[in-house]
Amino acid sequence: MKKYFLGALAFILLFSSCGTSRTTSGDPGAIFAGAAIGGNVGNAIGGLIGESNGGWRGGYRGSAIGTIIGTIAGAAIGNAVTTPKQEEYGYQIERTQPTPPQTERQQPFRSAINDLRIRNIRFIDDNRDHTISSGENSKVIFEIMNEGDKTAFNVVPVVIETTGMKRIYISPSVMIEQIAPHEGVKYTANISAGDRIKTGEVTIRIAVADGLGQDYDWQEFSLPTQR
Repeated sequence: MKKYFLGALAFILLFSSCGTSRTTSGDPGAIFAGAAIGGNVGNAIGGLIGESNGGWRGGYRGSAIGTIIGTIAGAAIGNAVTTPKQEEYGYQIERTQPTPPQTERQQPFRSAINDLRIRNIRFIDDNRDHTISSGENSKVIFEIMNEGDKTAFNVVPVVIETTGMKRIYISPSVMIEQIAPHEGVKYTANISAGDRIKTGEVTIRIAVADGLGQDYDWQEFSLPTQR
């Protein structure tokens, strides 16, 4: 009975301390289960260690300490594995290129890649000022969704710079083997700027292509550059 009292006390202390720091935001059931398991394991291990060092009194004290430590550790683990991950901050790019009309999308002979759509484009640079500066690393993140009823194979996400700006380097495309119907993938392209790039503006083009290099859905957006 003492063990459960100590475990409950540790659990209450954990939640009271997390209430102000907002670190406990996972599934309460998982947190409680982790605390219970951790308390039992800590009780057993602490009892064995204490008994070997100080007889039954040492075992009693070890059990008490083990219960408290195990409860807190178990609850923390349960919270960590169930806390939703926050989406990485980024500059949202509004879509400007309209999707193909419905009449084109109903052609029976068309490729399944025609049903792929670019969604949720975000640009993230090191200092978060939405400008590509000399020596800075940044990235473009976007989703490719399959809105059709057939699996699209050999999908190539394409990210290129179209204005001819020198010293702008973009990671090469990586082919996606397949995208199932009504599912999607998230793709990231890394962009690095060399030293002494020109101050001006750069245009980035994102496209979905097939294995032969034929573009389908695409989108362009411009970003300022700074030497």
